Amino acid sequence: MEMEFKDFLIKEYRISEKSARDYVGRLNGIIARGIYQGEKGITPSMNAAIKREFPNSKGHYLLTLERFIDFQLQKEY
Repeated sequence: MEMEFKDFLIKEYRISEKSARDYVGRLNGIIARGIYQGEKGITPSMNAAIKREFPNSKGHYLLTLERFIDFQLQKEY
């Protein structure tokens, strides 16, 4: 799944391979901390948990989660 998400990011957002790998790393951190568990949207508690767990991220973790959920929803269709 990581490879699919990385490829999606490169194609959809025209970012570099390294940037896409950074997204995958951030996503793994979000999942490892139990913040994301397959939801189809970002809940207020998820948003708060991301801000609490990654206070210096400048919004990168939230953006990562938004793009991953978008990726998951597009895969369903």
